Amino acid sequence: MEAIIDTSAIISLVDRSCEHHHKISDIIDKGDFRLIVPSPVIPEACYMLNKKFGSSIEIKFIEEIISVNLHIEIIKFPDLVRIAEILKKYSTLDIGYVDGAIVAIAERLKINCILTLDRKHFNSLIPLGFDYFEIYPE
Repeated sequence: MEAIIDTSAIISLVDRSCEHHHKISDIIDKGDFRLIVPSPVIPEACYMLNKKFGSSIEIKFIEEIISVNLHIEIIKFPDLVRIAEILKKYSTLDIGYVDGAIVAIAERLKINCILTLDRKHFNSLIPLGFDYFEIYPE
């Protein structure tokens, strides 16, 4: 099964003090999901990792992406159109570009599983082609 991973899950995976660290680690270690990282998630995660833990952790994250050959999904022009639609439709939620990109990519790839800690946003978003997102960890 495929799942989109967002920034909050990546930060939780790195931050052993995060209360959800073990849940995220267990999901990834089980290997039940083929993880897909939307390209906008990478710079956001790098920025947050650098800010919280320093440049060495940011570099390790990039090296980990390379070593595990994580699938990176690049934004396409139609995704930009969809992101704009999503941001307008959900303007009161202030979801932002990266979450909009996650939704657009998930819709295009027909993936409704999201690995995230951001339940507030992803529980509120209704993706095209699905009734709701399946959010992990449960």
